[in-house]
Amino acid sequence: MKIIWQLFGVHISFVAIIVTLLLAWLVWPRKYPQTRKRLLRSSGIILLGSILLGLNTYWPREYDKNYLDQDLPAEIETTSLKDLADARDFYIGVALTPNPAHHSLIAKEFNSVTAENHLKPGRLLVDAANWKFDFSKADELLTFAEANGMRMRGHTLIWGKFPGMTFPKQWIEQINGASDKKQTMEALIKRYIETVMGHFKGRIPAWDVVNEPMAGKGLYPSIFSNSMGEEYIDFSFHVAREVDPDCSLFLNEQIQDYDGPQGTAFLALLKRLVERGVPIDGVGLQSHHINRIHDTDALERYIRSIGQLGLKVEITELDVRLRLFGNEKDPYQAQGDQFKKIVEVCLNDPACSGVTLWGLTDRNNWMDSVPPFKWKSPNAPNMFDEDMNRKPAYLGIWNALNEATSN
Repeated sequence: MKIIWQLFGVHISFVAIIVTLLLAWLVWPRKYPQTRKRLLRSSGIILLGSILLGLNTYWPREYDKNYLDQDLPAEIETTSLKDLADARDFYIGVALTPNPAHHSLIAKEFNSVTAENHLKPGRLLVDAANWKFDFSKADELLTFAEANGMRMRGHTLIWGKFPGMTFPKQWIEQINGASDKKQTMEALIKRYIETVMGHFKGRIPAWDVVNEPMAGKGLYPSIFSNSMGEEYIDFSFHVAREVDPDCSLFLNEQIQDYDGPQGTAFLALLKRLVERGVPIDGVGLQSHHINRIHDTDALERYIRSIGQLGLKVEITELDVRLRLFGNEKDPYQAQGDQFKKIVEVCLNDPACSGVTLWGLTDRNNWMDSVPPFKWKSPNAPNMFDEDMNRKPAYLGIWNALNEATSN
């Protein structure tokens, strides 16, 4: 709800005020015509204001690409992100979709990849009624990664937010019709994890076992949490450890405010998991900059707190909306500075072992297809622009890795 309010709060407030004024106009006694006129006039003024605000909010912007006229360090042509990361025993990764046109660039620049969609349950379990899987695309991506010496992260096993994509819709019917919902949920989780991790055992060294369990200060109300409570997380990790004892097991989450209620609640969840002996190895912090610029000082403290629990950390889904920097003199440079800060925070903490970018080029990014972001262009959240030019985001990451390697 918090993110909905952050995205649409002003518009919701305008609508609420207009509706209130119109209701007041409808019920106000007709013997007070001047008051009724004022109410109606106020509604019109606020409606006009909301329309103008909406036009300003959703009107497409264009920012000067000053970086096209700037010279890049000569070393960039001979020293890739992958070269610098390898020198630091650090992972620099990217979310991968099947696009052979980008494969040579990905193989050059990255030592880690994540399947953006093709390891999600909605893509793998194509026939939940008969437990029929299609591993073909995932196998293809993994073969590409292995052929180019790249690690592949598994994303994700259990995710309860979007029926059909993150878990089969048929599971809802099975759980609702079960006499023992907890037992039925355990059986579904166990069978799914055993099948998927078993298929990739020994080839995928790290898995996001559970993705996005939080909703604000509590658990997201999914079929998993509704059936088992917090125990579904414990159970999923125990099954994953049994299937592949050598795999690194992560809990992956998007934290909007590291010092806020959600960040505090997620840390408390991690502490409980550790105290219960749940076999969790690390935490994936997504770091999607969707509706706000993340506080890197708060991120630094947050990673330190996770590390103190004995857990590893990776930044797993980094992208930064360009429009968040619309008030800056050079939005593209400001975006690049933010990329650099995030990577530096990870590099400076021994608990943090890698950063994965959630996309390669601005021409193909998830924000351009998802409301309301697709109506608020430019998103341009990646380090290569739509013409595959290196943006300041690329240089920021390169400089962070280069400086860390030099030091």
